[in-house]
Amino acid sequence: SVLSVTQMLASKRGDAALVTGLNGGLAGIITDTDVTRRVVAKHLDPSGTGVSDVMTSNPTCVSMSDSAMDALATMVENHFRHLPVVDDSGAVVGLLDIAKCLNDAISKLEKAQDKSSSAAEDAVKQMASLQGAGNAQSEMLTQLLGGLMSQAFGGKSSPTLRSLLAGKPATVVGPGTNLRDVGMVMAEARKAALVVDEGELVGIFGFKDMMSRAIAKELPLELTAVSTIMTPNPESVSPDTTVLEALQIMHDNRFLTLPVCEDDGSVIGLVGVMDLVYGS
Repeated sequence: SVLSVTQMLASKRGDAALVTGLNGGLAGIITDTDVTRRVVAKHLDPSGTGVSDVMTSNPTCVSMSDSAMDALATMVENHFRHLPVVDDSGAVVGLLDIAKCLNDAISKLEKAQDKSSSAAEDAVKQMASLQGAGNAQSEMLTQLLGGLMSQAFGGKSSPTLRSLLAGKPATVVGPGTNLRDVGMVMAEARKAALVVDEGELVGIFGFKDMMSRAIAKELPLELTAVSTIMTPNPESVSPDTTVLEALQIMHDNRFLTLPVCEDDGSVIGLVGVMDLVYGS
């Protein structure tokens, strides 16, 4: 059931599960975002819904011998964060998490003396291979993250969050909003919810929170206010922060999302790590 998968993921602090078939091949993937979009927003009962009904079946995956560019194109087109890695017989050997690769590559570069763009690319490659990726996938991640890394460490200029968020609506809910309604807002925008009270940002509530703090714990969604399980008083950044500064802040704090507020406290929106990866 979806419930048991969310409970397993919550206990492992994970945010995606691979579902294998009877033959050991990859049948599907379900992520924390899917739980909100396909279970919460659709009013399904997590304990009575089979994971196969809401997972992404036959997900795009990369094999050890795939061309890097094909896999990269798939990820960018679909804004995937997770990409299963299979061997030539179709057995699952790993799950690439772009956010994790990026984080680890930044950590590695910070410790390195050499911060040139070639060193940046090497760091990405090494991190990818640690996650079970073959050479092709390492190449792919280098293509995707290398530019960002060389901006970060090569002193190139980077766009501001204001330009990245221009024209995008903020996913704002009030503290008393129930979790079902919050889930609907999140599902619609595919973004975490910012909890705003009288114009002031008081909390943030993401897909992983919905999965681990609400669904896995079987809370009654209609009767639970988001304020009871949100992360209160989240850090926020100014819209004049650059993409790279935001990336660094996320890395240093292990954040996947970052609220963006003007100096007077008014909420502009939210950037996720994948927005930064694909927005750069």
